[in-house]
Amino acid sequence: MTKKYKISAKDVDTRILAIHALDQLIDYIRTVDPDLKPDEATLLAAIALHTLPELFQENPLLVNRFREAAAEIRKKRNPQHLTPNS
Repeated sequence: MTKKYKISAKDVDTRILAIHALDQLIDYIRTVDPDLKPDEATLLAAIALHTLPELFQENPLLVNRFREAAAEIRKKRNPQHLTPNS
């Protein structure tokens, strides 16, 4: 039995944004190796996404940048927590 759940318009919008970003990554990979077929570049993009946690573990600066970006996203979600100097 499949669970049914509603997806908000905001979720749809962010998923579309993620798909667009994935397409850009695939396009970039094909500039690195123009001989790759589209499905091969997509596979390589999937491999890159799969290895991101390891990359984060090896690069604390990258983790910190993501934490900063996450904080900015949370601020936009909860504008009442903003201070006048933010």
